[in-house]
Amino acid sequence: MGAPLDHAENDRIPFAANDAGPGSPVTPAGWQFYLISGSMCRDGSPAGFFVHYGTAQKLFIYLEGGGACSSPTFCSHNPAAIDNAFTGGASSQGQTIGDSLGAVNQAFQAPYVPTAASGLTAAYSPGIFDFTNAANPVKDWSGVYVPYCTGDVHFGTADNVTIPTDGVLPALTNQHFVGYLNLQKFIARIVPTFPNVTQVMLTGASAGGFGAGLNFGMVQDSFGKVPVTVLDDSGPPFRSEYLPACIQKTWRELWGFDAAIPSDCKECFNADGSGLTDIVLYWRHKYKNARVGLVSTVQDEVMRLFFASGDNNCASNNATALSLTPYPAAQYTMGLQDLVTTYQCTGALATYYIGGMNSSFPNPTYHQHIFRSEFYTADTNSGGVTMAQWTASLLSGDLQIVGP
Repeated sequence: MGAPLDHAENDRIPFAANDAGPGSPVTPAGWQFYLISGSMCRDGSPAGFFVHYGTAQKLFIYLEGGGACSSPTFCSHNPAAIDNAFTGGASSQGQTIGDSLGAVNQAFQAPYVPTAASGLTAAYSPGIFDFTNAANPVKDWSGVYVPYCTGDVHFGTADNVTIPTDGVLPALTNQHFVGYLNLQKFIARIVPTFPNVTQVMLTGASAGGFGAGLNFGMVQDSFGKVPVTVLDDSGPPFRSEYLPACIQKTWRELWGFDAAIPSDCKECFNADGSGLTDIVLYWRHKYKNARVGLVSTVQDEVMRLFFASGDNNCASNNATALSLTPYPAAQYTMGLQDLVTTYQCTGALATYYIGGMNSSFPNPTYHQHIFRSEFYTADTNSGGVTMAQWTASLLSGDLQIVGP
């Protein structure tokens, strides 16, 4: 563990290697930014995180999403530094394939904030980041927002990597896939900063959802006896029947996953590269009181784009081409149902699935939810249960299977 963070500190220093850099992030009201020594982004620039100090002795840690850097075309739509961000903000960021394959702009990633009404535009609430909303189950909690700039779903350990050409864009050299190493450094400062917390929620969306699940053990070990609950938004840990072994093998080798997986997780290491998501079984054996919540639309088109790279034994990893032939929607839904069938009996899994036959949610392909206003609406076949209510139940130990 490192030193606790200074509540009054705000490390506003340039982020480039010289004074010609883009400057420092605009820190939203109620948040502090901390640059953490030794951490870095995919392009080698410094990394850090934001902290909101709440009144409750509880803490959530949110890992940002933003795709993955598994080929030059996929990398071209993935932030390589924390001053790279997608446009749209909470209301539309990463909601569709079009949003996810859009340009990454020169703008800092930062925690989402409520937007006041303006003219004909209604006010907007950013889900768990709306500390003014009485329905927010974490409104009084302290919060940590971790930007995403390593392209490895926050779990890589591989440095100075060259990504070969995908036949469309040239090879990328000197890539730093160190998301897991960064998060170790971040947690080492976060734990001593909040020595009296009684509960932690580790959460994230998309790549951050995968990161929350994969990093659960490291975070739980670091907090000791303080229970850590995982809320995974749109990063489902499909079994190998639904997540091809060749994809898992690519991620392991490119991003250095094997060095981050516990060495005694025997089920996690298979000769064909599969077993990555069997870390869920390992967590179940090691942390018998752990609780996990999964949010997903039933035909999430963005995740289906990434999973499509497994077609024909991973014959193509061209993001543009794969967007035309995505992973089958019905198969994705089956993968989600398989998770419920496999883990509901453990009493440790809660799910909030969106879409299906419910006419109040006409977009069962949308992606990422917990930082949007729909967090407060009953937008699934739920009998009126909102995502906020479902999350409150998850945090209290009442695990519900909601939706189609």
